Amino acid sequence: RYARPAPRPRGAGAQVWPRPEPQAAAGVVRRVPRVVELDPLPVPPESGTAFAGLRFLIVDDGCGIALELGDLLERHGAQVRTPPDVDGPCDGLVHLAALRPGAASVLPPAFGAIRQALAGGLRWLVLASGAGGTFGHRFDGGVGDPAPGAGLRGLARTIAREHPEVLVRALDVDTKDTPRALAQRIMAELLTADAPVVIGHEGGLRYGLELVPSGPPGGAPLNLARDAVVLLTGGERGMTARLALELARTSGCHIELMGRTPEREIRVDALLEHAASVRYHAGDVRDPRAVRDVVENIYLTHRRLDGMIHGAALAEPRPGGGTTPGSFEDVYLTKVAGACALAQAAGPDLGFFAVLSGADGERGGAGAAAANDACGTLAHVWRRRLRGRVLVAETLLGPDAGAPALLREITHGDEPHVVLTGEVR
Repeated sequence: RYARPAPRPRGAGAQVWPRPEPQAAAGVVRRVPRVVELDPLPVPPESGTAFAGLRFLIVDDGCGIALELGDLLERHGAQVRTPPDVDGPCDGLVHLAALRPGAASVLPPAFGAIRQALAGGLRWLVLASGAGGTFGHRFDGGVGDPAPGAGLRGLARTIAREHPEVLVRALDVDTKDTPRALAQRIMAELLTADAPVVIGHEGGLRYGLELVPSGPPGGAPLNLARDAVVLLTGGERGMTARLALELARTSGCHIELMGRTPEREIRVDALLEHAASVRYHAGDVRDPRAVRDVVENIYLTHRRLDGMIHGAALAEPRPGGGTTPGSFEDVYLTKVAGACALAQAAGPDLGFFAVLSGADGERGGAGAAAANDACGTLAHVWRRRLRGRVLVAETLLGPDAGAPALLREITHGDEPHVVLTGEVR
């Protein structure tokens, strides 16, 4: 659609486009999520009065965990129901839908009911996932699929911050354990006020998830050939635009853009100075068919696709402005459904697949926090299917510092999920 002006001749005296090496910007702090062991909790007592007269609703898992947990809660004085979904007010909500066999993604559909329960005076909230107790970090493609519970940790962190009066836990469990054992672990967490929001249980071990500082990856810059092709989603401004420009300047490769902005509003002058070609595809990245059409068009045109960078995102009301179920869904699906559609459409020759988002997305609202967490979780799934580099990168760095750091991370990093921020002064 857009083509570079006639190429300059190669040879003596010919002008060669510069290939600056992307350097890790000074002051860039790199952190990676790590599973850390926590102190175990004692087995809860068989009976008591901790929840006397309180109403607990357990969204049924269909495997017996809800029934076992209900029995324990009733022995501690609670009134318990186990419906298939949240269907009324309650003092405590334990959401086990992600543990159902063959479960679909709990988010975004569950958000509205959880929000309503919070508005009704909820005091205990447990959001369970079944990614093996280690948050999907050891997923090998078999048991413990992280996808159904993707995003629940980010949502839980946001709720814990916005509702300090509520005991909130995002519990990841190993579904190979017995329903009774899992119920006892959930009960122990309900009885423990002083604990992290995010907890994992694998057998008798109890885990947390922490961001640990890590040195930047080293090595030469990204080395794309001039006939390479990279697809980027998102607007032409901000980090995605700077990455496209950096790729064009350092390699002269073909740049393919996809977004919902009308084509007439897209400005590609800077890219045309360096890229072999630039094309813009208007479409909704959340639509798998639209994404497949774009990818097929790229292969028809170039016979290859070397990399994908997913930067599409929607703004969300700030905390206090009210995250509605509709705004949550829009923000969540733009990031997560878009990334899933791209990963599904990717061919076997794809060299890298990167998903970009703002660091600590929960500060921007529940939808952004859940979407960031979901992509970080799903990176372990995408890594099983895609042969090339898979990266989910959260960053608060500006484009000038962020683009070189991200390109170096794509080229030489091996972590599926990183957080890049500036130094705290």
